[in-house]
Amino acid sequence: MHPMKPSLSSISMLLLALLIFLSQTQDTYSLFNKYRVHIINGLTNETLTAHCKSKDDDLGVHELAVDQEFSWEFRINFFDRTLYFCNLMWKGGHKTFDAFLVDEKALLNSCSSSDCMWRARDDGIYLFNYPHEQYRLKYQWEK
Repeated sequence: MHPMKPSLSSISMLLLALLIFLSQTQDTYSLFNKYRVHIINGLTNETLTAHCKSKDDDLGVHELAVDQEFSWEFRINFFDRTLYFCNLMWKGGHKTFDAFLVDEKALLNSCSSSDCMWRARDDGIYLFNYPHEQYRLKYQWEK
């Protein structure tokens, strides 16, 4: 009897699984988890326009009433290069910023293991810092 030889496809799948496992450290997000970004209109009495997108995915333009939220869910891409950026606008100013970026340690340290929560306020754009359980100013509005 001849011992069974593993097929090339099963070896390829095993190597792929090993590569994915080794690429996931405690400092990075996992390819298997879902993540959510929230954009919340915390302005006093104004509509917020939010246009968020990635290289491959335009999420469209959203008009948010006061206290209204826009959010989306996604998975990290295979190469750990996932980036979503947003342009927020209102009569008091505008700002384009990275809403989710795998490589930015400061951002990942503020977000939870599955959520990044942004809040537009009259004086700027805040990110909820999960470890400290509070919103912290990240960006000033540009005129």
